[in-house]
Amino acid sequence: MIRNFLINILFSIPIWLIDLVYKFNKDIKRGFIFDSQSRMLFALMPKFDLHKIEDSEIPKIRNLINEKRKNLRLSNKTKKKVITKEHFIDTENNLKLREYIPYKTDNDNIILYFHGGGYVLNSIDTHNLTVSYFSEKLRTRIFSLAYGLSPENKYPHAMNQALSAIDWLAKNGNNIKNISLCGDSAGAHLAASVAHSLSNDQKENVHSQFLIYPMCDPSCASESIELFKDNYLLTKESMKWFWEKFKNNDEDNLKDTFNLLLFNPNKDFPKTIIVTAGFDPLSDEAEKYAFLLHESGNYVKQLHYPSLFHGFAAMTRLKSANKAVNDFLLEYKKIL
Repeated sequence: MIRNFLINILFSIPIWLIDLVYKFNKDIKRGFIFDSQSRMLFALMPKFDLHKIEDSEIPKIRNLINEKRKNLRLSNKTKKKVITKEHFIDTENNLKLREYIPYKTDNDNIILYFHGGGYVLNSIDTHNLTVSYFSEKLRTRIFSLAYGLSPENKYPHAMNQALSAIDWLAKNGNNIKNISLCGDSAGAHLAASVAHSLSNDQKENVHSQFLIYPMCDPSCASESIELFKDNYLLTKESMKWFWEKFKNNDEDNLKDTFNLLLFNPNKDFPKTIIVTAGFDPLSDEAEKYAFLLHESGNYVKQLHYPSLFHGFAAMTRLKSANKAVNDFLLEYKKIL
């Protein structure tokens, strides 16, 4: 309770005052300074050693995180009302899509959104404010998928559910060429996996994909994952744990819908925008994935925010995060 109170107070403190606190103790890596307000937030947030949690305890931790996210609002609310509708697209398996309808729409395209959380944590509820904010700013309808989580549902379960969601959207009047895929972290990996799968099967692909700091490489062997292995919300040990819970067997590492860095250069891919953050353990693998797309002649654009961290898109009450999110949504809107 006290922690939540202090965090809420943090959002009202002038940035110049927070900068003054860290004036002689700046966190500088790769020539950039970690955002001071984000740094102070991290100091106030509880720490979890996710990699030490047993499988039997995961549902309990999920519920705990969901409750904490409800009680601690880190995302800005919308300025205008965004209507939501629930769609059960597979009643047998209770698979749900939550539709977000903004006050005004600018185009006929829709977005299929996948939340982050390493395929293990979070839900459409934890990302409700984030997706509402995206829908309002983009003035586009968004469908958020409540895909099955690991380790109960391992690869490729979520990808197959996402493909089912595309089929449902198509049957309900949405041409696949009008569907854009979007996600953050594991959700960005899921979006890219779907695009890979459609390409592998030589099916018509989606309109575009917008990948926010995607997890790409199960080896977790990049320079950035070592450099930012602790103290920046997502840790190296947590990332390795997420991949292990998600993986079905070692053969998965050889599939390009699992390891995105196995991208086939002969594929035609939809327009892609990739968002990276400077203090993110996953920044190098996301940048490498962007390069592979570019090298194969596909349209790709990387948007890099050097002072921010993995997860900033869901924390828009932070001033730098809010500025970055508004910036990347403007870029996303250009291709919708």
